[in-house]
Amino acid sequence: MKLKLFACLLFLPFLSFAQQPLTGADSARKLIDTSLSYAKKNSIYRGNIDWNKLTDSVLARSKDAKSVTEAMPAVALMYQMLGDFHGMALYNGKTYKWNTTHTKVDRELYKELLAKYKKNKQTIETRMLENGYGYILIPGNNPTKAGEIQIIAAQIQDSLAKLNPAKLKGVIIDLRLNTGGNMWPMILGVGNLVSKGKLGYFIYPDASKNESWLVKDTSIYSDTTKVCSVKALDKVNPKIKIAVLTSPYTASSGEVTAITFKGQKNACIIGDTTAGYTTANESFSMYGVEFIMAQAAEADRNGKVYYKNVPPDKEVIAGDNFDDFSKDQKIIAAMKWMKGK
Repeated sequence: MKLKLFACLLFLPFLSFAQQPLTGADSARKLIDTSLSYAKKNSIYRGNIDWNKLTDSVLARSKDAKSVTEAMPAVALMYQMLGDFHGMALYNGKTYKWNTTHTKVDRELYKELLAKYKKNKQTIETRMLENGYGYILIPGNNPTKAGEIQIIAAQIQDSLAKLNPAKLKGVIIDLRLNTGGNMWPMILGVGNLVSKGKLGYFIYPDASKNESWLVKDTSIYSDTTKVCSVKALDKVNPKIKIAVLTSPYTASSGEVTAITFKGQKNACIIGDTTAGYTTANESFSMYGVEFIMAQAAEADRNGKVYYKNVPPDKEVIAGDNFDDFSKDQKIIAAMKWMKGK
C-alpha cells in the first residue's frame, strides 16, 4: 500500500517510474506522457474530466519543450484542468501547480490569528488554563527525513503528558495554526485521547481501495500497516472532555486531525469551518520531478465524507486572542462546553 501525503514538502519514499536515460525533448515528452497517464488512472477528479480536451491542451503547451524545465508549465496546466488545487509538482526548488485562491480569508477579521501564525514557527505549546483543564497547540509540521515523524509524535505526546491527562477534566487541542504537513505524528501524538477502533477513512473513486486509520497500543496504522510508533502513551482520565479548535487556516493534515475527533462522544470541534484541503495526496517521481496528486477524499469514523471542508460542531467565527485567553472567544466556548454549561 502507499501512505498518504498531505504536505507540500515530503518525507516518504516516492513511487518511481522506470526511467530511460533520455534527455532534451525526449525527456520532456516522456515526462508529460507519464504524468498524463498517471493522472488519468489515479486522480480523484478523473471521472469529471474531458480527457481529450485536457490531453490536447497539455500536449499543445509542451510541444516545443526541449527540457524537463520547459515542460513544467504544461504540468501546472494539467493540475489546473484537473481542478486539483491540493496537488503540485516540485522541481529544482520551484512549485508548479494550479495557482488559485481556494480559500479566501478576511485578513482583518483574522489578524490576531495571522500574527500568532507568524510568531509560532511550528512550535508545540501547552499550558494549564485552570485547575483540571489543559491546553495544547499543535502546529503544522514538515518532516523531510526518515525517523522525523516518530520524533514529532513523541514531542506532541511528551508535551501532552506534562499536563497530566490522567487528572484532567478537559483538554483543548488547538489546531487553528495547523496548516498541514504529515497527519500520522499529529494523530499519534494525541493517540491516548482518541477512542478505540477506526477513526476515519480514505475514500477513493474505486471503493475497493478505501483504507482506514486507527491508533492501537502505541502505534498508528493505515489499515493493518504500522506507520509510526512512540514508546508510550500517557494514561488519560476516562471521563475527559476534548475540545478541538479550528480556523480557516486549519488545512490538510490539520483537517484530518480534526476529522479524527468527529463523532467521538467526548469530543467537540469548535471554531471556524476549515480551509478545505480535505483530499489525500499520493506521489510519484521521475526525472527529478516530484508529483503530488489528490487521489482520495476523507471521511470520519461514521463514514461521512468531507469533500469541501470540515465544519465545526459549534461555530465560533474569529474572536481569536492568543495574548489573552480570557478574551479568546473559541477558548471561552470550549471551556463552557467542557464544563457542561
